[in-house]
Amino acid sequence: MKIILFGPTGGTGQLLLDKATQLGHSVSAFTRTASAIQKRPNLNILIGSVFDAAAVGQAVHGQDAVLSALGGRPWGRAPICAPAIRNITAAMTKHGVRRIVVISTLGAAETRADVGWFTRNVIFRFVLRNEVADKEAMEGYLHATDLDWIVVRVTKLTNNPVAGAFRVADDRTIRGMGKIARIDVADFMLAQLQNDAWLRRKPVIAY
Repeated sequence: MKIILFGPTGGTGQLLLDKATQLGHSVSAFTRTASAIQKRPNLNILIGSVFDAAAVGQAVHGQDAVLSALGGRPWGRAPICAPAIRNITAAMTKHGVRRIVVISTLGAAETRADVGWFTRNVIFRFVLRNEVADKEAMEGYLHATDLDWIVVRVTKLTNNPVAGAFRVADDRTIRGMGKIARIDVADFMLAQLQNDAWLRRKPVIAY
């Protein structure tokens, strides 16, 4: 499968890149800095900004699916995910690319009440307020399209080894800001490229 990966240099993005190329997918990594990515088989490095609609369009053209591990930074004021996804989904619609799997967070939108009082009223209200708002806006853009999207809402990300045994649900039975290893998130996201079980849904993944 030909995959375009946005956000390939972050913690989860690097694991997605490693796993996807190891599985034999042809991966195009879209990044601002080529030196941040090690060259390897099955990898094509594309230089550009997610805010550049023309560059995003060229990157998406000819792909079979899209993965996004984009994320903002604590205290960051400028949104990243929402404007990026707006450009990405527009390019997908133009070029006939259907499948997109993206990372979001538990606590976005209707799941805000599920993260616990401290996270809801302190972390998400002050520390990560802009980042969570960006994720919510991103989800809104996806929901408004007719694309085959899957939003993976993660809990607190760790760099622990793969566990494999995790919970996935979108019925709000996963409550509290638990943990999930980035490697398990990467495995789950890659599995959704050819799996319709969570199509046009927003599953939460956690231990």
